[in-house]
Amino acid sequence: MKFDYKLVYPNPELLVKRGFGLVSNIPCIFHSSPGYHRNGSMFLIDRALGVWSPGVSANQSYVSVPPTPISIKNYGDRLCNFLSWCDHRSLEPLSLEYSQDIVGRYQKEMAEGIWSLTKRGLSPSTINARVATACEYLNWASAKGLRSEFHVPSKVIKFKTPSAISSVGHLSKDVSIRKGKMREIKNLKKIPSESEVKVWLERMYGQKGLVRGLIAELILETAIRRSEAAGWRIDTIPLDRSDWDIRNPEAPISNQFLKVKIRYGCKGKNYGQDNGDKIGPEGVINIPLLLAEKIDAYRKKERAVALRVQVKKGRTASEQFAIRDASVHLFLDQETGLRINQQSIYDGWRSVEKPKGWSPHRARDFWACTTLWSHLKSYSSMIDKIIEGEQTEKNKLDIMIAAEYIVSTIIKPQLRHVSRETTIIYLQWVVDRMNINLNIAHEKMWDGLG
Repeated sequence: MKFDYKLVYPNPELLVKRGFGLVSNIPCIFHSSPGYHRNGSMFLIDRALGVWSPGVSANQSYVSVPPTPISIKNYGDRLCNFLSWCDHRSLEPLSLEYSQDIVGRYQKEMAEGIWSLTKRGLSPSTINARVATACEYLNWASAKGLRSEFHVPSKVIKFKTPSAISSVGHLSKDVSIRKGKMREIKNLKKIPSESEVKVWLERMYGQKGLVRGLIAELILETAIRRSEAAGWRIDTIPLDRSDWDIRNPEAPISNQFLKVKIRYGCKGKNYGQDNGDKIGPEGVINIPLLLAEKIDAYRKKERAVALRVQVKKGRTASEQFAIRDASVHLFLDQETGLRINQQSIYDGWRSVEKPKGWSPHRARDFWACTTLWSHLKSYSSMIDKIIEGEQTEKNKLDIMIAAEYIVSTIIKPQLRHVSRETTIIYLQWVVDRMNINLNIAHEKMWDGLG
């Protein structure tokens, strides 16, 4: 199988010099003939600049929150796949319709492995993402007058979200989803064991050095995203120890946590840019006190050594001070003195021998599941009864209620974004670990936990 379209990044310096700085970091699409694909490239520009978003009609004047650069790359890669499929099937993309062509052919061929490099069916999440981008592109073309209206039939479903103001602890919310969307079931079987992760972390420290090991440990211990780790500032943990907000100072030091505010690289609304990072909504997380002390020691010693590599490039004292003051990120490469960005975090994470499917994002699930299990140990007598075979309905329901409470009060605040489906998956993980014969994903059980 050959993909005829490719995502290409221009030379940003050249575009800036010629007065096109606004689009200097936005990729474009080329055909292998070769040739510039105008419509696909313009779609990416409009999405990247926020001048068009899904759901915007041709008669609306609307500016949305621009997607992140990584999102734009993902849109571009998926659009290249769709355009290549159209070429291979001798189809004109702007003439396609939803039910017959997008679902009936494109989605079906991916599901059956016909349009797949491995000739095996693709995962529902991959298929849904590709179809969503294809639909966005055709909706954009309709809004631009390049084709007739593109209609995507949808249906409204209800699901429950936690609520502190509701008398029953949740609120019902209507969500519109496209008809024909494939059902996605997140699989936590790929989550490695605690011992496997411990060995992997030791490899990170041993093979990649202190700073890479610290980043990995920070993600493991706090469940932050790699974009948030890359945006960690030198003063995210206050420089003055007296300003540290320790949440449980009476607990043993190994169990104490420091409250930390983060906003750079955070998922959600975009409030602008700061030193190359998206300014997102502010979140409050807990970081183990012992890890905070390790990070504090790093920024006083190893970070200062790395920064000197950059500072020495200044020819005068004032230039050196400027370089020093401009370095706001905590994690610096020891050889170059430059910040470690999120792509570098990802590459380093996967460059050592690791468990199958292990990634920074999977570490969030690992943290959630191990945290849930750790807190459930306070119900050890009840768990022992269940594991030993006393699986009464009351015992099982009591454990599920306790688990749902832990997810709502401890895990969700730390992750700052947990869907209903993900919550059910974490609960199912507990069920599987205890070998309870109970389908937690069943709607009636969820109602019981609400």
